[in-house]
Amino acid sequence: MTGFTQLVTAVVVLWMMAAGTSMVGQQPPTPPTGSPAQPAAPAPPSAAPQAKAEEGIPIPDAVVQKACAPCHAVDDKQQISRISFRRNTPEGWEQTIRRMVALNGLRIEPATAREVVKYLSDHLGLAPEEARPAAWEAERRIIDYKYENADAERTCNVCHSMGRVISQRRTRDEWNLLIAMHRGWYPLVDNQAFRRPGPPPRDPSADGRPPDLRQPVEKAVDHLARAFPLKTPAWSAWSATMRPARLEGAWALSGTEIGKGPVYGHVELKAGSTPDQFTSTTTLVYARTGERVTRTGQAIIYTGFQWRGRSSVAGDDDSDLREVMFVDRDWRAIEGRWFTGAYDEIGLDVRLDRMGREPRVLGTERSALRAGSTGQSFRIYGVNLPSALQAADVDLGPGVTVTSVANVASDQATITVDVAANAAAGTRDLFVAGSRVNGPAIYDSIDALKVTPTWAMARVGGVAFPKAFAQFEARAFDNGPDNRPDTPDDIDLGLVPVTWSLEEFAATYDDDDIKFVGTIDPKTGLFTPNVDGPNPARTGSRNNIGDVYAVATYTPEAVDGKPATALRARAHLLVTVPLYMFWEEPGAPR
Repeated sequence: MTGFTQLVTAVVVLWMMAAGTSMVGQQPPTPPTGSPAQPAAPAPPSAAPQAKAEEGIPIPDAVVQKACAPCHAVDDKQQISRISFRRNTPEGWEQTIRRMVALNGLRIEPATAREVVKYLSDHLGLAPEEARPAAWEAERRIIDYKYENADAERTCNVCHSMGRVISQRRTRDEWNLLIAMHRGWYPLVDNQAFRRPGPPPRDPSADGRPPDLRQPVEKAVDHLARAFPLKTPAWSAWSATMRPARLEGAWALSGTEIGKGPVYGHVELKAGSTPDQFTSTTTLVYARTGERVTRTGQAIIYTGFQWRGRSSVAGDDDSDLREVMFVDRDWRAIEGRWFTGAYDEIGLDVRLDRMGREPRVLGTERSALRAGSTGQSFRIYGVNLPSALQAADVDLGPGVTVTSVANVASDQATITVDVAANAAAGTRDLFVAGSRVNGPAIYDSIDALKVTPTWAMARVGGVAFPKAFAQFEARAFDNGPDNRPDTPDDIDLGLVPVTWSLEEFAATYDDDDIKFVGTIDPKTGLFTPNVDGPNPARTGSRNNIGDVYAVATYTPEAVDGKPATALRARAHLLVTVPLYMFWEEPGAPR
């Protein structure tokens, strides 16, 4: 081998090592044109046959082929390169199209893009069993999530949530190509996440085996290819039985909104222009305040079970809510989240149950009743409540006597109860005309206060970037039979009216975050962050970010003339910078 050829070979080897590839099992690089001819090398020993490439999913749809074929090859099996070898959620396919537009110059009409997303979600989507573990990603929830494989989590979680990863299915080649794409578009990713900093481990593992010298990205891809392959029994079973969900009719709604408490109502669904489209009319009531709201909207069902919708209140431009829900297999329940905000941070947890003609109780205005109290009136909510509802039709169990029923309508009634002094503490089953739901809790005393969420994150904004708000609520607790706090038998008494304030979280010396991060509504617990900086009024012209506590203060009602001690609880609030990088513009139609 000449010196020039040796140099070329060394450069190629170094480049491939830097790219994380290996020369093992590969032929030496071909000398460049014009280099001296080399003597014929002896024939290498016969290698083991390579594994056959995995089959993809054919895509015969003409619209998808026309939109994607300019860049993606279509073979004789109607497999489209890259696309036929992965499955994803509607959001995942939509994000792919947005990336093609932003980075690769794709020109596609919105109506065509929607048609492509619909086809790919239906035919290269996820089965219900595959989608539910990552539902929080589509529902835009902020949760404490720990993935089972540390290498995959460390590699992927540096830049985005694991929810985006575990809601995909790919062939092994496709997982490797995904890594190549990241390296192409984000050259620093090797140093940030893909490769191990420092020398490889030398000591054997705990079981005595040699250390695993693979880079983190290699171990992560190996895990993902095995855990999330393209073809699975769950997808084979679901795609065989999948059909348009028949959801027309009346549905009972129950849910909760943080800071506002339980919400009840009903939804009327009507068929849209295609079997997978529906229009909705929702009437709901916030139980604690009696506020009544009517919303109208529309929804599309992807893959036979994935509800994606949008609804609003007529005449209110700020009432728009996105709806992400899952339809169960027997078409009798739909469950998920409705949300809004520039970062999807505000929303409701919602469940719909198909209505029949029978009465159905959904919940109550009151979440707790004190033992020994009399004449306590509160509203119960339901659907198809009988107009002749009597006190004898309402049952809260031993020690609770229903003395009267008034203001009866089909969706609510007012009941008055007496609670015996010796009534057993705990959450009661509430029966109304034969229908059961979890009713108010009976308690002896309010012993503790807790703020939820226990931590939250807000983002400054309003000048160049949108703000991210944070909503808190405070719940009271009875210590339960063991009379000890924070044990499994504690009784949740629901939301209580508190006074909200902020308190400094001392993270650094001379901390002054509380002066600059924003304000919290003393009645509602809604935190509004300050504008994005820099702020000349702050030391070093820093941004208006920092750490504070959201503090709730509550004084229970006096018992037997004895004033109660005020209770306090708090949660950590991190106020951080805006999210500077979006694949989609905040607030853009989805």
